[in-house]
Amino acid sequence: MSDVFNTFNNEVETRHKEMLDDLESISVDDLKAEGVTLSFGGKTFKFTDLEIIQDESIEEKLRKEFKEKLNTQQQRIRDKINNKINQLLLMHQNKQQELDRKEEQLKRKYSQAAMMPDIDESHMLRGLSVVKGSHNDELTWIYRGIYNPRFIVIREGIGSNKKKKPIPARLVNRMRKEMLIIIKTKGNQVTSIATKSTLNNGTRSLNPFPHYHQTGNSDCWGNWNYERDWNSPDDILKLAKDAEAVLETINSSSYANRGPAGLPRSATIEKAVRDVDEVQATTVERDGGNDNEDDVWQAL
Repeated sequence: MSDVFNTFNNEVETRHKEMLDDLESISVDDLKAEGVTLSFGGKTFKFTDLEIIQDESIEEKLRKEFKEKLNTQQQRIRDKINNKINQLLLMHQNKQQELDRKEEQLKRKYSQAAMMPDIDESHMLRGLSVVKGSHNDELTWIYRGIYNPRFIVIREGIGSNKKKKPIPARLVNRMRKEMLIIIKTKGNQVTSIATKSTLNNGTRSLNPFPHYHQTGNSDCWGNWNYERDWNSPDDILKLAKDAEAVLETINSSSYANRGPAGLPRSATIEKAVRDVDEVQATTVERDGGNDNEDDVWQAL
């Protein structure tokens, strides 16, 4: 933009100089009398090739007087030209400043904008959507998933012996809830993964989704080390589904909340699992190991 402004200034200065040069080129010496015309008694007499005899300097006096008047008019015209040129330059300068300001705003807006990824309807149908983040080059991905804990890791006996046990079906059905998995990215880097509630109760931000490994606004993902780089929406979708799968298992040794809102207390789940173990043990002892899994579920 500055190059355009400089080019315009140079053009104006060139035209300005040309106009002033043309004005200065007008000289009284170029003006010659073609004769004298006199009027007497309603009649006009024109004299050509007039010769001055009485005073030879009268022509020079007339020329000097006319030259002074011409110079006065030239200066008046020169001042008007200069004023117009200055007004034109000032107007252009103001326009240029306005264009520069708008250009800077566009550059700033563009630098803060995140390029929207190639996401289509198929991603939406699988529960994934995306919006611009609040910071430069940041995106917020929203995955509409299901919280569906089906297993619990509990200690058995004395020591640190742990086993992954299935949670009884009646509790699984009770705990199954809709949730949002929010994934934030900056550039091609994943910066955070968090669970959020589908209900915000009129607040301006999403509420945390309450579960056994969530406290405040933070989720504990245990030993899960997710991929930090992403290249396409499919990478984000896979990451969201992996997070959904991680939440299927409750680790009793790392509770962040033993009684999340809307979910059974952790002690209730652990007791239900142990009750299943007792029923299975009784069935095995009674039937000699021919236990029927359907009978175990119905017994609960």
